Amino acid sequence: METKFIETLTDQVKKKSDRLMDYLIIAFFAIGLLLAFYYETWLIAIGVGGLSLLVYYSCKITLPHSNLYQYVLAVILGVFTAQFIYQTHGMFEMQFWSFIGSALLITYRNWKLQIPLAMVVILHYTAFSYLQLDGVGNIYFTRSELITPHSFSIHILLVTSVFTISGLWAHHFKISGEHYAKQVFEVSKMQEANDQKEVLIVMSENLKHSNARLREVNAELQNIFNTVDEVLFSMDMVKYRINHISVACIKVYGYTPEEFIIDKDLWVNIIDKEDRQYVAIVYEKLQQGKPQFNKYRIIHRDKNIRWVETKMIPTLDNSGRLIRIDGICNDVTERVKLEKKLCEERKQQQHEITAAVLTAQEKERSFLGEELHDNINPILATARLYMDCALSREESRIDLINDSKDFITTAMNEIRVLSKTLVPPSLGEISLTDAITDMLDDIERVNEMDFSTRWIIEDETALGDSLKLTIYRIVQEQVNNILKHAKAKTVFITLQQQDTEVELNITDDGIGFDVTQKRNGVGLQNIISRTAIFNGTVGIASEPGKGCDLTVKFNLNSTQTAVQKMERA
Repeated sequence: METKFIETLTDQVKKKSDRLMDYLIIAFFAIGLLLAFYYETWLIAIGVGGLSLLVYYSCKITLPHSNLYQYVLAVILGVFTAQFIYQTHGMFEMQFWSFIGSALLITYRNWKLQIPLAMVVILHYTAFSYLQLDGVGNIYFTRSELITPHSFSIHILLVTSVFTISGLWAHHFKISGEHYAKQVFEVSKMQEANDQKEVLIVMSENLKHSNARLREVNAELQNIFNTVDEVLFSMDMVKYRINHISVACIKVYGYTPEEFIIDKDLWVNIIDKEDRQYVAIVYEKLQQGKPQFNKYRIIHRDKNIRWVETKMIPTLDNSGRLIRIDGICNDVTERVKLEKKLCEERKQQQHEITAAVLTAQEKERSFLGEELHDNINPILATARLYMDCALSREESRIDLINDSKDFITTAMNEIRVLSKTLVPPSLGEISLTDAITDMLDDIERVNEMDFSTRWIIEDETALGDSLKLTIYRIVQEQVNNILKHAKAKTVFITLQQQDTEVELNITDDGIGFDVTQKRNGVGLQNIISRTAIFNGTVGIASEPGKGCDLTVKFNLNSTQTAVQKMERA
């Protein structure tokens, strides 16, 4: 334990030193770049400095559990010193960088790291001073014109002394650190022993109060157990009987806890006969250790059928045998009734929507038939009559043929108007707002009504073709309602999109109506039906004499879901 404790502290010291050296070696590289600005030695700064960083980090990454990278670091610090001297063309003051590196290596508390640094520095001093004295060109070691053996020896002696002192300090720090770690370990052992004694004393004192507190807690739990509205129960599945059940069972089942405990089959007998078939299925899953959440009918003591919702959690022993079931049960009869009522209302609403769609289809077919029979068919019949006359009247044949062409052109225009009413222009070819504008322009030509529009659309492509067609049809339906019933002079239409919300508003200054009165028309019902398909909402505000305000809102996220369902269908 003591050795492990010392190793832990040593590892912490090593990590701190590694962080310091990471900053140091990056700083040395940056200093080399800074010197290159002044001495134009970029090749040396980038080449030697970059190679030094590459060697150091390669060794550190590939051998993470070895101390080899520390010795590589000592060598690189000496190389950086030689690089700085060379970059400054022999500025001998740069030798102090080796002393800085030597002092920082002390943090590793390893005197041996001073040796590779000293060897690089001494080798550099010896080789470069010899080459400079021998007159070799482009060798920068010192700016002094004369280096005597006496001064060189003194310099080497001083350098060796600095590295030796740093090594001694590193060794001293290591010995002191280990001694300190041993003292801390001994103190911690003594403190732990004292703490254990204090813990035993506190435990002994707390034990005196535990029984009384336990009784209080049991009383509180029993109070909670019997005050909640839900039925809480626990069953012993070895003896196959209920051990505990809360008094809420009187309200839910009509029987007291004592009756459930005495009659072990009571909880099964009160289950409605049609639902007892599920008991075996539920019991089988409980034996597998799976919690069960189910809903079934029971026969209350007052003979009424009620719905209950039960969650049961099984407990298995080491051999996987079911030994206990804990659960909670509550009366959900009212909720079931509301769900059934809501389901019926939804069915009724769906029937109304279907009826409205069918009515709209019949209305469109009737409109198409009337237009073809009462308008287009007479025009084509007249054109045919003129053509027949042209065959028998040679003197006026040209005029009759021209008149026939005019009638045919009129019929074509009527068909174009009719088809435009039934089928809007392709919303893939023009925008939704342009399609609505074209429709309103056609209406203004033949009706004394002014339309004012306002479009605020961020990205119309986000609406999708189905939703754009629905919006077009809603505008068409509401404008048709206004023309038939409102006697309005001005209609304001606004379509705006903001993020995922799309809102259509149509307001007129017509005679209005009482929204509380049931109406026989299918116009508004069609709008509501179309909106419901895309999970939208419809708001109608109107009063007699105050016009009508229709607001339809869509959420693009909900709309996409509805479109996907329709495509799957």
